[in-house]
Amino acid sequence: MTLFYPIFSLRLTGDNTMIYIGIDISKLTFDAAYILNSRTIHKQFSNNLKGFGEFSLWVNKSKKEVYTCLEATGIYSFDLAQYLSQQKVNVMVVNPIITHAFFKMELNRNKTDKADAQLIARYCEHVVLTGDYKKRSYQPKGADYEAIQRLVTRCDQLEKSKTQENNRLEASVNKQTSRSIKRLQKAIDKEIVRIKKTIADIVKNNQSLSQQVDLLVSINGIGERTAWSILAYIGDINFFSNSKQIASYAGLTPKIIQSGTSIDKSSLSKLGHKRLRKSLYMPALVAIRHNPVLKALYERLVNNGKPKKVAIVAVMRKLLILSYGVLKSEKPFDINYQMAD
Repeated sequence: MTLFYPIFSLRLTGDNTMIYIGIDISKLTFDAAYILNSRTIHKQFSNNLKGFGEFSLWVNKSKKEVYTCLEATGIYSFDLAQYLSQQKVNVMVVNPIITHAFFKMELNRNKTDKADAQLIARYCEHVVLTGDYKKRSYQPKGADYEAIQRLVTRCDQLEKSKTQENNRLEASVNKQTSRSIKRLQKAIDKEIVRIKKTIADIVKNNQSLSQQVDLLVSINGIGERTAWSILAYIGDINFFSNSKQIASYAGLTPKIIQSGTSIDKSSLSKLGHKRLRKSLYMPALVAIRHNPVLKALYERLVNNGKPKKVAIVAVMRKLLILSYGVLKSEKPFDINYQMAD
């Protein structure tokens, strides 16, 4: 996907009654930066409620109208966006694909949290001054969607812990240790069951969520659990303009490495939502066996000499694109239409 921005956006000076704050967020901290009189103002905060409060105080000191922008990075960005929205601070959550395209246009060679925050601030300024900020500003989707996002994330964490405990049990040679591991495994299993029931109840009682889950499970290979993950990790489907964007968001696009006349597309992009990508792996294996469209795709790639891992990734990508299609069109998967396509 190629994105173009007008060259004048590099030299926008903006309105001195406003400040444009770029936020680069990670698991434990987030960096905020804005440009004032050709000088970059930067500060780092803890990625928790205390840090959110300190950031809010820092922002309010400016006495100017504040516009903030941060990249969509799953639950890390979600909490801060929710907080800023509740505090009536202008906030925009942007697809990382778009900001990275903007970074390339800026010819930035520095890769630090501070530098990224500064470039996000410049992108924020660009969006405000071109009049697009309001229509692209963050809009909370409601308590049920928020609960799904948090509970699916928690379920993934527990399933990861369960795998770790299974590995420890296999390596254990001590009876007492093994008993301890088994007790913990039982507790984890019970909590996973409890969380899944809670998610199922939320979906059942929310018409919009229920309809979206029904659309997703109409695709052979996607079950209820995967449908929850897709809804949790992509958020608002309107966040994506096309299927290529959602594939890039998940990191299911090839990374192009060119050296002279040689072009290598065999590796995946390092960008993308890891949990969303991971949630599609097992469904892809199921789809290869039970979805004629995806089985044909897989077999064609393997028969053409592609490694099986590459073919599986292609199936994962296709599953996500099909998911985008049914959610966007609000029509269930039609295997006859896909086979004829």
